[in-house]
Parts: sequence; structure tokens; C-alpha cells
Amino acid sequence: MTFKSVSRLVGPILLAALVAGIHGIAPQPARAAEQVDIAIISFSPYAPWYIVQERGLARDIDLNIRIIEDITAKNAALTTGTVQCMLNTLDSVVVARASGVPVKVIAIPAMSYGLDEMIVDESIESVDDFPGKSYGADFAFLNHMWMLLTLKKAGIAFDALDHKIMLPQDSAAAFTSGQLDIDVNYKPFSSQSADRAGSRILKTSLTDRTWERGLISESIACNENWLADKPDVATELLRAWFEAVDWWKANPEEGNDLVAQGLDWPVADVRETQYGAIMLNLDQNLGAFGVGDGKPVCQSLPEGAPEPPAEPSGWGDMLFGGEPDCAAGYLAATWDLFGEVYMEAGVIDSFASSEDGVDLSILEALDSAGASQTWSSNAWIGRVGL
Repeated sequence: MTFKSVSRLVGPILLAALVAGIHGIAPQPARAAEQVDIAIISFSPYAPWYIVQERGLARDIDLNIRIIEDITAKNAALTTGTVQCMLNTLDSVVVARASGVPVKVIAIPAMSYGLDEMIVDESIESVDDFPGKSYGADFAFLNHMWMLLTLKKAGIAFDALDHKIMLPQDSAAAFTSGQLDIDVNYKPFSSQSADRAGSRILKTSLTDRTWERGLISESIACNENWLADKPDVATELLRAWFEAVDWWKANPEEGNDLVAQGLDWPVADVRETQYGAIMLNLDQNLGAFGVGDGKPVCQSLPEGAPEPPAEPSGWGDMLFGGEPDCAAGYLAATWDLFGEVYMEAGVIDSFASSEDGVDLSILEALDSAGASQTWSSNAWIGRVGL
């Protein structure tokens, strides 16, 4: 992948300012604030922006957080410039880019680490029992992708199962009432499904080791024209995100409260969600994108997080041409795999490669400024428990 020069992107003045901020040197006089609109769904791993906003972490940025639940509406807002950046699942951004949305991924904010679950009825003992069964999952969303990857790894045709396209809450209700054999979902909806008599958890994103290659992963993605026009603003925005995540890790109770207030969630829901998620630090992002000496999550699991099973996942061997299950710089290959699988499943007709959909320049700028030495706490927010 051809990378843009960091000095051309952000310039020596901005890099000096970033280093000054990181090392506590007095900032220069404030300039007029730049308004930036961020679109998220109501989901706690997307909500450190409320910490950024509450604590005033983004210098010279007037941050407006907009909750837009509908993916199509969010893509439209980013296309028209109504919002500059959005948080979406990585596979959804692959679909958006294939549909002509001018979007590029600049960071991986979080990934599932037990939050997502496959709940099955008593007739299913293993994935080998899936043919002929029905499953519920939203269309072209991370749980759909997880099932497709599971089938591909097992050598089972995608059409061997009956996919019922449902929102998470509807899928849980249908499984609970006996209308589905499998619910591919995430907490708290999967917890509802697990209450069905005779059901059991077949696997989770933790036990399936999907975090090795970001197979159930979120993304921070921005309008590519805005990134080209405002690289300094984008760099400061992302720096503030990592500072907010670091602060949340150091102050989980207070951070949970701020996130709950921003989302209008009960604190208990924030705690449950964060118990199944990893908030990636800056170094883990560098590892995902293959920038510098960064280590991906699979080489630097958070301190205190649940231990994963020791058995290898086999993802690298089965889906990445014999590559290691855990490897730095995996993001480009995961992006391309998502595109290929969604094409095979008939979700999209073609896809843009990672060359077009992934932008490393903002992370490169932060790394060059020394930010990875400051905003890389590896504490686990979920340690506060359920």
C-alpha cells in the first residue's frame, strides 16, 4: 500500500503541536474551533466521544455527536458531508465503500471479546449440524458475516442454511419462541435467547478467537474528501479519542457513568457490554494496520481480560491462505476477505480493495508524533464486572 508522507499530511507545525500536547508543553493560543459531526449508534464501545466532549479533550474542535441508528442514513450523511466521520462495523464499511460511499477506515476502536454469541437449540451439537437449519441475523451486518465465515471455514455452502433477516431484538424473540434453530446475536439479546429451554451457547467471539484478525470488529471511518482537506483536524480528533479511551481505562466507574449519561443507558448495560469488548489502544491500532512496531490485540490481550481457549482458531490457515492466525498488519487482508465473502453471498456485486478503503495516514501521523508512547494503556474496562 502506498502511504502518504506524514509531513505532507499534517505538516511540521501540527506535528510539533501534537508532541507539545503529549509532553505537557504549554499549547499555542487557541484558534477558531472546527465543527466535526460524528455519527454513532447507541452502543457503549462507540461512546468515548462523550468523554472527549465532556472533558474537552479535542483541541480546537467543536464536537457534535449524532446517534443515527440506520446504516443507510448514516452512509448518506457521510456522503453529503452532513457528518464527517462515523463508527460502524468494519464489514458494514466494506459494503458502504462498495456502494460508492466516499469512506475510509482510519482506526479500529473496539472489537468483540465475548459480546457476540451463537445460541443453538438442542438439535445442534456442532457446526457440522448447521445444514438444513435456520438462523437469525441482520443483513450485511457483523453477525451475518460471522455466520458466513463460520460456514466457509467448515466447508458448508452458504445456502445450506435458511437465513432469516432480522434485527437483533427480533432474532432473539424468534429464537426464544422456537421459530429459529440458531440465533447469531450479541448481548443483551443473546442472553435472552440463552433462556430458552434446551438452548446452549455453541460459541462466542471469545472462544472462537475472532479477535485474532478482527473478524467481529468496529471501525472509525471518515469522508475521504474531508480527510484530504482537514488532515490536521482528523489527527487531533483521533488523538482525542485515544486519550478518552485511556482515561476510561484508568477511571472505569466514572467513565461508565459518562457513557451511560451520553447514551441514556443504565450503567449496568454499559458494564455488561464492556465486559465483552476490547477497546483498542493506539499501539494495538498500529499493530492492526501494520504501522511501525505496533502489536495487534492477539499479541497484547488486555490486562485482566478473560483467558481465551488455548486451541488455535485456524482462521489463518482456512481463510487467509495459510497465514498465521495472529499477525500484525492483518487489517488489509480482513477487509479484502469481507469483500470476497459478501460478494460470494450475493450481498454486493463488487468491492473496493483495502487499497481504496483503508487510510493509514492519520495513525502514521500520531505514531510519528510519539502519541503511541502516551495513549496506549492496556487495561481492560470490562474488569469492573457485570
